[in-house]
Amino acid sequence: MTTTHLGRAAQSRFAAKPAMGRPLLFTLLLAIAAAGMLLLLVAGPSIALPLAVGSATALMMLVGAAWVVAGPRL
Repeated sequence: MTTTHLGRAAQSRFAAKPAMGRPLLFTLLLAIAAAGMLLLLVAGPSIALPLAVGSATALMMLVGAAWVVAGPRL
């Protein structure tokens, strides 16, 4: 009969994927996206519609990239 060390088994299973990403980079990227969205909301009525849609898409992609690169690991 063998003894299973539960502490080691749990550590080896979760060792490859840390629970925390890079919180400072994540916060910085989200702050840049929030400032860009605020700027888009303020300047929105005076810019062309394709430029506004493109800017909003780029900001959403920045949020997605922030989540993938530096966000919390689930």
